[in-house]
Amino acid sequence: MSFCDTVVAIASSIHSFGSVSSNYGSLVAAIIVAGMLFIIRELSIRSKNYSGVFYTMSTVESSSYNPYKGMQLFHTLVLYSDGYVICGTSEKTGDIDSKRGCEYEGAQKIRGEVTGRVERNYLWSTVMNLHIVEQGEKRESTSFMTVKVSRFNFRKAQNAGGFYSTAANTKGRVLCGRELFSEHPTGCSPFQSTAGSQLL
Repeated sequence: MSFCDTVVAIASSIHSFGSVSSNYGSLVAAIIVAGMLFIIRELSIRSKNYSGVFYTMSTVESSSYNPYKGMQLFHTLVLYSDGYVICGTSEKTGDIDSKRGCEYEGAQKIRGEVTGRVERNYLWSTVMNLHIVEQGEKRESTSFMTVKVSRFNFRKAQNAGGFYSTAANTKGRVLCGRELFSEHPTGCSPFQSTAGSQLL
Protein backbone atom coordinates (compact mmCIF):
# COMPACT_ATOMS: atom_id res chain seq x y z
CA MET A 1 0.00 0.00 0.00
CA SER A 2 1.39 3.38 -1.03
CA PHE A 3 1.66 6.40 1.23
CA CYS A 4 -1.32 8.08 -0.50
CA ASP A 5 -3.46 4.95 -0.04
CA THR A 6 -2.53 4.91 3.66
CA VAL A 7 -3.54 8.57 4.10
CA VAL A 8 -6.85 7.94 2.30
CA ALA A 9 -7.53 4.90 4.51
CA ILE A 10 -6.85 6.90 7.67
CA ALA A 11 -9.05 9.77 6.46
CA SER A 12 -11.84 7.34 5.65
CA SER A 13 -11.58 5.79 9.12
CA ILE A 14 -11.79 9.21 10.76
CA HIS A 15 -14.78 10.12 8.59
CA SER A 16 -16.54 6.86 9.46
CA PHE A 17 -15.95 7.54 13.16
CA GLY A 18 -17.16 11.12 12.87
CA SER A 19 -20.29 10.17 10.93
CA VAL A 20 -21.63 8.13 13.84
CA SER A 21 -23.91 10.26 16.06
CA SER A 22 -22.05 13.34 17.32
CA ASN A 23 -18.53 11.96 17.17
CA TYR A 24 -17.31 14.89 15.06
CA GLY A 25 -18.40 17.25 17.81
CA SER A 26 -16.63 15.13 20.43
CA LEU A 27 -13.49 15.03 18.31
CA VAL A 28 -13.46 18.81 17.83
CA ALA A 29 -14.12 19.36 21.55
CA ALA A 30 -11.23 17.06 22.45
CA ILE A 31 -8.88 18.93 20.10
CA ILE A 32 -9.95 22.29 21.55
CA VAL A 33 -9.44 21.10 25.15
CA ALA A 34 -6.02 19.65 24.30
CA GLY A 35 -5.03 22.95 22.67
CA MET A 36 -6.20 24.97 25.67
CA LEU A 37 -4.27 22.75 28.10
CA PHE A 38 -1.13 23.11 25.98
CA ILE A 39 -1.46 26.92 25.89
CA ILE A 40 -2.12 27.14 29.64
CA ARG A 41 0.86 24.94 30.38
CA GLU A 42 3.23 26.89 28.17
CA LEU A 43 2.07 30.27 29.51
CA SER A 44 2.00 29.38 33.20
CA ILE A 45 5.11 27.17 33.33
CA ARG A 46 7.58 28.98 31.11
CA SER A 47 11.09 27.60 30.76
CA LYS A 48 12.70 30.93 31.66
CA ASN A 49 11.27 30.55 35.17
CA TYR A 50 13.96 27.95 35.84
CA SER A 51 16.98 29.83 34.52
CA GLY A 52 18.95 32.49 36.36
CA VAL A 53 20.18 33.08 39.90
CA PHE A 54 18.47 31.36 42.82
CA TYR A 55 19.13 31.45 46.56
CA THR A 56 18.50 28.58 48.95
CA MET A 57 18.34 28.35 52.73
CA SER A 58 18.51 24.78 54.05
CA THR A 59 17.71 23.87 57.65
CA VAL A 60 19.09 20.58 59.02
CA GLU A 61 16.47 18.52 60.85
CA SER A 62 18.31 15.23 61.25
CA SER A 63 21.92 14.08 60.90
CA SER A 64 24.20 11.31 62.12
CA TYR A 65 26.55 14.08 63.33
CA ASN A 66 24.83 15.94 66.19
CA PRO A 67 26.55 19.36 65.72
CA TYR A 68 24.88 19.63 62.28
CA LYS A 69 21.36 19.48 63.73
CA GLY A 70 19.61 22.84 63.54
CA MET A 71 22.22 24.37 61.20
CA GLN A 72 21.15 26.69 58.41
CA LEU A 73 23.09 26.54 55.12
CA PHE A 74 22.99 29.17 52.39
CA HIS A 75 23.73 28.56 48.70
CA THR A 76 23.63 30.62 45.52
CA LEU A 77 22.64 28.62 42.43
CA VAL A 78 23.25 29.79 38.87
CA LEU A 79 21.05 27.62 36.66
CA TYR A 80 20.16 27.20 33.01
CA SER A 81 17.09 25.24 31.94
CA ASP A 82 15.01 24.61 28.83
CA GLY A 83 12.02 24.03 31.10
CA TYR A 84 12.84 20.36 31.61
CA VAL A 85 16.59 19.73 32.01
CA ILE A 86 18.60 21.83 34.49
CA CYS A 87 22.34 22.41 34.68
CA GLY A 88 24.50 24.95 36.46
CA THR A 89 26.72 25.64 39.44
CA SER A 90 26.31 26.28 43.16
CA GLU A 91 28.29 28.22 45.75
CA LYS A 92 27.95 27.80 49.49
CA THR A 93 27.95 31.34 50.86
CA GLY A 94 27.32 30.88 54.57
CA ASP A 95 26.08 28.77 57.47
CA ILE A 96 24.69 29.31 60.96
CA ASP A 97 25.04 26.86 63.83
CA SER A 98 23.91 27.12 67.45
CA LYS A 99 26.87 29.36 68.35
CA ARG A 100 27.55 31.69 65.44
CA GLY A 101 27.07 32.42 61.76
CA CYS A 102 29.85 32.35 59.18
CA GLU A 103 29.94 34.01 55.79
CA TYR A 104 31.97 32.51 52.93
CA GLU A 105 33.49 35.17 50.71
CA GLY A 106 35.69 35.09 47.63
CA ALA A 107 37.89 32.01 47.44
CA GLN A 108 36.30 30.61 50.62
CA LYS A 109 33.02 29.85 48.80
CA ILE A 110 32.51 26.15 48.27
CA ARG A 111 31.61 25.42 44.65
CA GLY A 112 29.52 22.59 43.27
CA GLU A 113 28.04 21.29 40.03
CA VAL A 114 24.26 21.18 39.61
CA THR A 115 22.17 18.93 37.37
CA GLY A 116 18.46 18.28 37.55
CA ARG A 117 15.06 18.08 35.96
CA VAL A 118 11.76 19.93 36.14
CA GLU A 119 8.56 17.95 36.65
CA ARG A 120 6.06 20.22 34.89
CA ASN A 121 2.56 19.37 36.13
CA TYR A 122 -0.87 20.61 35.04
CA LEU A 123 -2.99 20.17 38.16
CA TRP A 124 -0.51 20.37 41.03
CA SER A 125 2.75 22.08 41.86
CA THR A 126 5.61 21.81 39.44
CA VAL A 127 8.74 20.34 41.08
CA MET A 128 12.44 21.16 40.61
CA ASN A 129 14.70 18.19 41.36
CA LEU A 130 18.31 19.30 41.86
CA HIS A 131 21.38 17.08 42.22
CA ILE A 132 24.43 18.91 43.60
CA VAL A 133 27.97 17.53 43.85
CA GLU A 134 29.98 19.76 46.19
CA GLN A 135 33.60 19.71 47.29
CA GLY A 136 33.52 20.17 51.07
CA GLU A 137 36.36 20.95 53.45
CA LYS A 138 37.39 17.30 53.81
CA ARG A 139 35.63 15.39 51.03
CA GLU A 140 33.21 15.55 48.14
CA SER A 141 29.53 15.17 49.02
CA THR A 142 26.26 14.84 47.12
CA SER A 143 23.00 16.62 47.87
CA PHE A 144 19.52 16.21 46.43
CA MET A 145 16.92 18.98 46.67
CA THR A 146 13.24 18.76 45.77
CA VAL A 147 11.49 22.14 45.55
CA LYS A 148 7.79 22.66 44.84
CA VAL A 149 7.46 25.66 42.54
CA SER A 150 4.77 28.33 42.87
CA ARG A 151 3.82 28.84 39.20
CA PHE A 152 2.80 32.47 39.08
CA ASN A 153 5.16 34.15 41.55
CA PHE A 154 8.33 32.06 41.47
CA ARG A 155 10.46 35.17 40.98
CA LYS A 156 9.75 36.41 44.51
CA ALA A 157 8.20 33.54 46.44
CA GLN A 158 10.17 31.38 48.81
CA ASN A 159 9.31 27.95 47.47
CA ALA A 160 9.55 25.13 50.01
CA GLY A 161 10.96 21.63 49.68
CA GLY A 162 13.30 19.12 51.23
CA PHE A 163 16.92 18.05 50.89
CA TYR A 164 19.23 15.14 51.62
CA SER A 165 23.04 15.19 51.80
CA THR A 166 25.48 12.31 51.95
CA ALA A 167 27.52 14.39 54.42
CA ALA A 168 26.61 12.67 57.71
CA ASN A 169 23.29 11.48 56.19
CA THR A 170 21.85 14.95 56.67
CA LYS A 171 18.18 15.69 55.96
CA GLY A 172 16.02 18.76 56.30
CA ARG A 173 13.87 21.39 54.65
CA VAL A 174 14.87 23.99 52.08
CA LEU A 175 13.53 27.34 50.89
CA CYS A 176 14.38 28.56 47.38
CA GLY A 177 13.72 31.91 45.72
CA ARG A 178 15.08 34.73 43.57
CA GLU A 179 15.90 37.04 46.46
CA LEU A 180 18.62 36.93 49.12
CA PHE A 181 17.57 35.67 52.53
CA SER A 182 17.65 38.23 55.33
CA GLU A 183 18.88 35.46 57.67
CA HIS A 184 22.16 35.15 55.73
CA PRO A 185 25.12 35.74 58.09
CA THR A 186 27.65 38.51 57.56
CA GLY A 187 31.25 38.41 58.69
CA CYS A 188 33.16 35.69 60.58
CA SER A 189 35.62 33.59 58.61
CA PRO A 190 34.49 29.95 58.35
CA PHE A 191 38.01 28.79 59.13
CA GLN A 192 37.77 30.41 62.57
CA SER A 193 34.46 28.73 63.45
CA THR A 194 34.02 25.99 66.00
CA ALA A 195 33.51 22.30 65.23
CA GLY A 196 29.77 22.80 65.02
CA SER A 197 30.25 25.06 62.00
CA GLN A 198 32.36 22.70 59.90
CA LEU A 199 31.33 22.37 56.28
CA LEU A 200 28.67 19.85 55.30
